[in-house]
Amino acid sequence: MAGRDDPKVVVVGAGLAGLTAAAMLQRAGREVTVLEARDRVGGRTWSRTLDNGAVVEMGAEFILPDNRVIRELASEFGVDLWAKGVRYGNREPRGVEGANSAAVTAAAAAVDETLESDPSNGLLTAAELLRSLDIDPAAREALLARVEISAASDADGILAESLSRLGHLDDEPSPSLAGGNQMLSLAMAESLGEGVRLNDPVTQFEWSEDSIEATNASGEVHRGSRCVLALPASVFDRIEFSPALPAAKRAAIASVGYGHAAKLFVPLAEAPPVSAVMNVPERYWCWTETGEGDRPMPLLSCFAGSPGSLAALEVERGPEKWLESVVRLRPDLALLPDRTILSTWDDDPWVGAAYSVSPTDELTEALHEPVGPFAFAGEHTAGPFHGLMEGAVRSGITAAARLG
Repeated sequence: MAGRDDPKVVVVGAGLAGLTAAAMLQRAGREVTVLEARDRVGGRTWSRTLDNGAVVEMGAEFILPDNRVIRELASEFGVDLWAKGVRYGNREPRGVEGANSAAVTAAAAAVDETLESDPSNGLLTAAELLRSLDIDPAAREALLARVEISAASDADGILAESLSRLGHLDDEPSPSLAGGNQMLSLAMAESLGEGVRLNDPVTQFEWSEDSIEATNASGEVHRGSRCVLALPASVFDRIEFSPALPAAKRAAIASVGYGHAAKLFVPLAEAPPVSAVMNVPERYWCWTETGEGDRPMPLLSCFAGSPGSLAALEVERGPEKWLESVVRLRPDLALLPDRTILSTWDDDPWVGAAYSVSPTDELTEALHEPVGPFAFAGEHTAGPFHGLMEGAVRSGITAAARLG
């Protein structure tokens, strides 16, 4: 095995977290090898350009107003932003009488006041807190829909403290990366050159306090003195560790909960103005946006979150039932339904879910605590930034700093 003085570092996972860690380590003078199971970089950021020129995000979509670090990193790697026009925090609720934006804003303010007056309320579930408040019933249902869609989970499994981020209405810009959110991963991978290995899933680790040997599915061994594990908690059990990771670390990884979501993209015959509409009963929202040069894109994007929503829309059977609902919801748009694209994170065998849901502070600390030569990264380790590209980037920076 390699020794402590060996500068080589192995990074498992070429998503935003792993590539950020690798880029930071390379800057620090370390020799880095990145091992990625997929045939592409980007992980849960995967962008496609349609025949009509519209860019679709098969995975992560928005950079939120307080997502500072990913903006800075993108700038460092020469990746610009697209404004998008649409606001992540401002969706017109439809499908429930009385659930207008004004009522929802008032209800969200009541939630904020309750959380601020007694922070222990944040440890309730989002469903428990909302049902305990004397707020407009239609607005309550709209807030439940917002939080379930955004967290890609049922409100009974989401901490109420998440309502301050997921349920709050605002009109702040929420851009994406120019050309698609995968562009940052591509830029970082280019800087790493031949150090990035695709189609190279790790199946086994042998390790000591100052060295690791990572074996891939073909039996090839990669050696180093340190390792960043930047893969979703949902696939850790596919790797054999010898010796086993400590019981506390295994328990923390197994405790990570994941949401489930799907996206529907419907090309349009005409590029419409920017819009954002939420179907409250069926738990999805859809939007139109701008792309390069702030020009409207001929595309309607839709996002559905929570198991109940995916089941009701019969996503497993294909896009047909969801598309029927979209036609009813958005009669103002010139939809081209025969060109519809359906995307789900569950179909990706290297994650099998969307993103993490409501990790507590204690769980977050346990997740990113180093073990021997290993540092841990991924959006699920990022505390208040979990579930976001910002969280993935921050976790990669943290992991690299821990290895030195």
